[in-house]
Amino acid sequence: MSLSGTLTVLDIGLYKYPIFTSGDLTSNRALVFIGGLTNGLGAVPFTYPLSEALGKAGWKFVQFHWSSAYGGYGTGSLKRDREEMEALVKHLRGTGIKTLIIAGHSTGSQNVIHYLSHPSISEHPELKVEGGIMQAPASDREYLDLLGAKEWFTMLPLAEKMIKEGRGDELLPKEFCDKANFGGNPLPITADRLFSLIGTGGDDDYFSDDIPSTPTEPFTHSLSSSFGKLSAPALILYSDADIQYQVGNVPVKLKRWEEASNGKLEWKVLENASHDVEQPEAQQILCGHVLEWLKRFE
Repeated sequence: MSLSGTLTVLDIGLYKYPIFTSGDLTSNRALVFIGGLTNGLGAVPFTYPLSEALGKAGWKFVQFHWSSAYGGYGTGSLKRDREEMEALVKHLRGTGIKTLIIAGHSTGSQNVIHYLSHPSISEHPELKVEGGIMQAPASDREYLDLLGAKEWFTMLPLAEKMIKEGRGDELLPKEFCDKANFGGNPLPITADRLFSLIGTGGDDDYFSDDIPSTPTEPFTHSLSSSFGKLSAPALILYSDADIQYQVGNVPVKLKRWEEASNGKLEWKVLENASHDVEQPEAQQILCGHVLEWLKRFE
């Protein structure tokens, strides 16, 4: 798998962040892609055929190397991700992009809904984007529970204690961090990030089956304050292989999200598709759904 394109950098604070642009490099329409946990540039299989399809349809495909890529998510947050995405949006607008869509894979879907529903969008119109795509949105809380990742939930009380003591930005014990990453690899992870991912009502807890329709303790998000506050149209592409790792009836859950969105959300279930859509046939179906949905912005 390979892509031809242009590599540029974006200054955010002390660092220069790589931006790789492929597809139609002359277009003023762009789709920005953010991967999920452990992903980096070029890590998600379907991005290669998607870039080609977007290029033929007259769109740029922009991949951004954000701070939470690879193992960076352990010390990151949706807030940090959003701030970096805001910087990217401003940068792309400055290069002449008129139509801008943000897309996320897996936990990147949290980044998309967090961005689209955040109050800063209404307060700062220059941050607004035209739409968002969430591919394989999933509850990390439900997934790790069904996977039997007991060590994560055993660590949850300590994380909550550290947060109450004002030490949420500190790393959890080394014994846990040494095997916390997927596959049993080391992952420095803070108390804040662990609770965000698997705590009921954590910042990342957007897609669990028990998310209430209206604001309810201890949930940080409700459907009315997430899908109900979308600042732009959104598309969900749900991989059917993910259904076994999620609680409840997934089509019913998707319909609840659609109803809460006040007409701004559409969804499709990709049949015979893995979490990151490795299958060539499913990749072509995904590309077809994306291109059809994007026609509204042309």
